[in-house]
Amino acid sequence: MGWGMSRDDTLYEKMDGMDRSLPIIFHKDRLSKRNGCDSFRSHWHEKIELLYFTEGEAVIRCSSNEFTVNKGDLVIINSNELHQGRCLTDVAEYYCIIFDVSLLQGHQMDACEAKYIRPMMQNRILLMNRIEQDREAAGYVAEFVKEYESRDIGYEMAVKACIYRLMVLLLRKYVCSILTARESDIRMNNLKRFNGVLEYMENHYNDRLTLDQLCSIVNVSRFYFCHTFKRITGKSPIDYLNSLRVDKAEIMLRNSGVNITEAAMACGFNDINYFSRLFKKYKKVPPSLVARE
Repeated sequence: MGWGMSRDDTLYEKMDGMDRSLPIIFHKDRLSKRNGCDSFRSHWHEKIELLYFTEGEAVIRCSSNEFTVNKGDLVIINSNELHQGRCLTDVAEYYCIIFDVSLLQGHQMDACEAKYIRPMMQNRILLMNRIEQDREAAGYVAEFVKEYESRDIGYEMAVKACIYRLMVLLLRKYVCSILTARESDIRMNNLKRFNGVLEYMENHYNDRLTLDQLCSIVNVSRFYFCHTFKRITGKSPIDYLNSLRVDKAEIMLRNSGVNITEAAMACGFNDINYFSRLFKKYKKVPPSLVARE
C-alpha cells in the first residue's frame, strides 16, 4: 500500500487487544513492491514502537522528521507520534516491537519511576527517531527476539529485561528533547485536534479541497493551521494532499488495470502533465513505469 492507503475512519490505533499482563506486541513485517504492499499508512498510537530493519532500505516519516533506514538501523517511534513508512528497495524486512510504558512500572514510587518512567508515560521524554548501526541496541533486539520466540520458562522476565536495558541505552545516548508538562499537553492536543483534518483528507482526497475548508474543521486561522499542520506531518497541506493523491494513484496503477489518465482523474488531478510531474517527484519514477509493472 502507499502512505495513507487505508479506508479506516481514523488514523489513531487503540490496540485494545494488547495483553495487560505483558503489554507487548511483537511481529516480523515485510514491505514489498512485488505484491503492492510497499508501505504502511500514516497512523499514531499511545505506545512506544521499535522497528529494527533486517533487510532492504526504507524511508520513514515520524511527524516532521523524514529519514532513510537500512539493514541494522533501529527506528524509535515515540508515543503519540504520527508515522508512516515506505520501502525503497524491492523488499524491506524488519522486526516490530510495540510496548506500553506501563510494562516498566513497579508497584512503588522510586527514583526510576519518578525520574524516567513517569516522564515517559507523560510523553515528556522524546527519543531520537533513527538509531544508526548501534551494535549494543542490535544485541538487545536480537536477545528480545530469541526469548520472545522461544517462549521458554521465564521468557516474560527476559523480554522485559531486554526492553529495560534498551531503554537505558536510549536514555543515555539518544534523547532528543525533554518537554515541560505544558509542551507535552500542547503536542498531544494538536495531534488529537488535527486528527480530524487528516481523516477528512484521507476520505475526500479526490474532492476539490480548499485551505479554508480544512481550516474550518478545526476552526483556526490559515497561519495557525499551516504552521501546526507542518509541525505534525512535516509537510504543507497541499504537499500532504498531493502526496496522498499520488499514493492512491500508484495503488490503482499497480493493482486495478486502469490507465494513467483514469488513475489521475480518479485521484483528483485534472492536469495529466501536472500529475506526471508530481508522481515522478514523489516516487522517483514516471507513472508509465509503474503502469507497465
